[in-house]
Amino acid sequence: MDPAVLFQTIIIPFGLFLVMMGLGLTLSVDDILRVIIMPKAVLTGLVGQLVLLPLVAFGLAFLLNPAPVIAIGLILLAACPGGITSNAYVFASRGDIALSVTLTTVASLFTVVTMPLLAWLALSTFAGESEMLEVPVGNMMRSLAQMTVLPIAIGMSIRKFKPVFAEKMVEPVRKMAIAILIMVIITNTYFSIDTLKQYFLQAGMVALILNVTCMTMGYGLTRLAKLNVDQTISITYEVGLQNLSLALVLANTLLGVPDYAAVTLIYGFFMKFTALSFMAYARKLKGLEKATGEVASV
Repeated sequence: MDPAVLFQTIIIPFGLFLVMMGLGLTLSVDDILRVIIMPKAVLTGLVGQLVLLPLVAFGLAFLLNPAPVIAIGLILLAACPGGITSNAYVFASRGDIALSVTLTTVASLFTVVTMPLLAWLALSTFAGESEMLEVPVGNMMRSLAQMTVLPIAIGMSIRKFKPVFAEKMVEPVRKMAIAILIMVIITNTYFSIDTLKQYFLQAGMVALILNVTCMTMGYGLTRLAKLNVDQTISITYEVGLQNLSLALVLANTLLGVPDYAAVTLIYGFFMKFTALSFMAYARKLKGLEKATGEVASV
């Protein structure tokens, strides 16, 4: 089999499958029910992820007017909110991990529908006639369900019926998923090297602006909604950090254009610095909350 075909059709989807199954291993039905228990916090996060994030990406694409391949890649990245990376940063920052996991899961379920539609809209808006691809929206929805909803359900089932086994499996599955993601990033960089060289400054600029803008937006939404500090930390990360593995699957596997992942590859580099910077600020927020005895507002 051609290495490129193996990469696009097997390795990347398998990596995403592992990521989503690892998420499912940490979930219970009670976690999903937090949508009802914490409606204000969950709704705030979902509006930021599923509505405002794509709008910001389209706004940047029109305002900055980058090359079509970069504009499309920017919107594809914005179509992939949340992920295990955001969960990890929330945990390290002592935010509301239950809210973070709930938002990641619910958003992942919604993206089965929203991602194909945003991909179609991005291509219809920015791709030239020679670059225009036919976006099989129905097939994409089915494929995304198989790579996101199915593994989450499998992971949750294992947790329910084999809780001890699930607990033991979480870390090995997570490590394997991270290893595959690193391999995918390296391989994708090789396939997209010409695009990265040609549009490095454009891709870097839009990736950094998207990251900083959306983290700021996530934080601002929580302040407007008067959520507590733990929820503020979670939503800032969930809105501000995108699911790299899902974005890579969208560009490489579902659309078959590795060049669309150029923005995602550079975004992954900047994301670490902004996420760690906010982690330092989150500690100050936690310290202030402790000192002032701030009452949680749900």
